[in-house]
Amino acid sequence: MPDSSSPTLQLVQANEVEMVESSMINAASWRGPLDVSGYLEREAHLRDADLARNGGITYWILVDTADPPSDKGTRRILASCETLKKRALVARSGGIVKETVSHGIGSVHCSPAYRGRGYAQRMLTELAKILDTWQQKEGQKGEFSALWSDIGKRFYARLGWNVFASSHISLPPKDRDRVPEVTILTSKDLGELCRADEAMLKSAMAKLTAPDVGACVALIPDVATMQWHHAREEFLGPRLCKRFPSSKGALAKTTDGRRAWCIWTRTFGATPDEYVLNVLRLVVEGEDSDSWRSAETRGGSERDAAEHAIAAILEAAQLEASHWGMSSAEFWNPSQLTISAAKKIEPSVQIVDRDDESITSLRWHGEPLPAGTKIEWVANEKYAWC
Repeated sequence: MPDSSSPTLQLVQANEVEMVESSMINAASWRGPLDVSGYLEREAHLRDADLARNGGITYWILVDTADPPSDKGTRRILASCETLKKRALVARSGGIVKETVSHGIGSVHCSPAYRGRGYAQRMLTELAKILDTWQQKEGQKGEFSALWSDIGKRFYARLGWNVFASSHISLPPKDRDRVPEVTILTSKDLGELCRADEAMLKSAMAKLTAPDVGACVALIPDVATMQWHHAREEFLGPRLCKRFPSSKGALAKTTDGRRAWCIWTRTFGATPDEYVLNVLRLVVEGEDSDSWRSAETRGGSERDAAEHAIAAILEAAQLEASHWGMSSAEFWNPSQLTISAAKKIEPSVQIVDRDDESITSLRWHGEPLPAGTKIEWVANEKYAWC
């Protein structure tokens, strides 16, 4: 086997046969409740989502160029991963918000037979160089990439993907005698809501300035991103539960007339105990994206109106989780107001700080930030995951 520092190792795009081969290699890690055939079918289904089409997803493999290809034209796969092209926002001092292309990194894998040789580290080192300019406009450099570590906080941080907030609250499934005062969302509702959310996010980022913040970043919660998540549950729901997941979230009105909504998806783990209703995004209309992190700065009536609407949304998520046999309803990096609303309906709710899985991590590819400043990740919620 070649040394991980060998100059003959190269990170290349997988051809169609290699793409399937890499999925077969990593199936044991990510097929969940599916057999290998079903997993390959699911991956093909996800590739057909708008977010992944036309170069939206790229499959990468680390190979040894000294190896001759097989009769099928495939190369030995030492490690593999994929990148998903995502619309993103970056704001620096002065309140100027720029849209850019970012990439989410997923399915980082090394066959058990090849582990412990440094191949995954070499692959990511090469990938970081490629992502500096990958799929950017000519002459431009990318600003940041993101991944979600399932192997703790150290490995990817050593390679330049620094750890960001990775917490959640988990509510139990619950049937209720009183139906929450919400409108259940379907796919046709998401386009307008996502456009409104994007506009509010841009406005919020223009205001999020502080002396110690060198850049604010966000992945855009657009409808293509939501549909990519929903493609997964729409493939699995009918197969596992004999039902189509038509509800996509819930919307409530505040007492002062604003809308609050969440968009959710059902995550089907390897066993029913691992089925989770994940809230992808929670929004209060007319408010900066993270403004409720300092909820005490708001007037009492305004805060109470939003809290009441969020509580109704949380109850709707619990009800939906119950109807689908989910073990919980989960909200990533909740705001202070969301936590307060959750405690009103579930007083024992606790914030969980994840240490081992789904660790939100970001690498800065842009121009160096001013000394002593940090990156602020806005709207760091489940929708961003890939």
